[in-house]
Amino acid sequence: MQRDLEYTYAVYQLRSFSKAAKFLYASQPAVSLAVQRVEEDLGYPVFDRQAHPLQMTEAGESFIRHVERIRESERILRSEIDALNSTEGKCLRIGCSPLKATYLIPEIISRFHRLEPDVDIAVISSFRRGMLRDLTDHKVDMAINTFVETDHTAYTYLPACETHYLLCVPAAEPVNERLRVLALTGRDVKEGKHLLPQCTHIPITMFTGVPFVSFAEGSDLYEQSRKIFDESGFAPDAKITVTSPVMAYELAAKGAGMTIVADYMVGEEAPLLYYHLRTRWERRKFFFVLRREHQLLRHQKLFIDVLREYMQERGQEQNP
Repeated sequence: MQRDLEYTYAVYQLRSFSKAAKFLYASQPAVSLAVQRVEEDLGYPVFDRQAHPLQMTEAGESFIRHVERIRESERILRSEIDALNSTEGKCLRIGCSPLKATYLIPEIISRFHRLEPDVDIAVISSFRRGMLRDLTDHKVDMAINTFVETDHTAYTYLPACETHYLLCVPAAEPVNERLRVLALTGRDVKEGKHLLPQCTHIPITMFTGVPFVSFAEGSDLYEQSRKIFDESGFAPDAKITVTSPVMAYELAAKGAGMTIVADYMVGEEAPLLYYHLRTRWERRKFFFVLRREHQLLRHQKLFIDVLREYMQERGQEQNP
């Protein structure tokens, strides 16, 4: 069957049975029989033999598109197998958001490099659409994303972990006095205490009137914070609006106002207290996103395992 596909594809490329036979070092009857077998399997003619030069039928055009997809998949597979068998020149290209590139990926790279010092790593940070474009264009091997696309048939989604969102409040804010028994320190969060069953979830409405550092539309935390506010009927007293969650976190540390923060961003030094919010939007899944045809190489799988292990150490469970 494979030879029949090759012979038929050669006829399509050269638009001639005789030229295809010469190109393939085969007899013209052998090429004709190969095409005939393909047409019998399809139940439709592939070529319009009355046309000069030779033309494709509608069924033939559909057949060729499928053959080309098969050829491309085989090319990618050969390339990945060659890379798997190679001991030199390995490279891992990761796509992720600027937020993850700042707070999450450096620790993972450090751990990974201790295990695989000979693998070169490139981190390309962009937002959701840019990541998927880079993935489709083979500029990255995998992306770390929080969205499952509506048209998800082009991608494979591997569960990574969950991240949780906290309200971080400047330690000097008066609201902390009456809520201090429920507050978490940065060390508490680093140790995963915000994920323990006994950790009290607090409605964000208890912070009405506290200045809020908000997020501009298009930033990493804009959609998640809007969902939290809408569900709670909370109208933040937004004194400052920024595009960068990093800047929002730093402003909160300077006492400019409270903000929403992902738990993997939390450090121990900032003068901030943290509260686990009572909302279904306080958590979000991470996925490793790959091209549908992509087969994981050993060092790529290792990177995934390192990230999962790190998040589990922080109390983050892998997605179900």
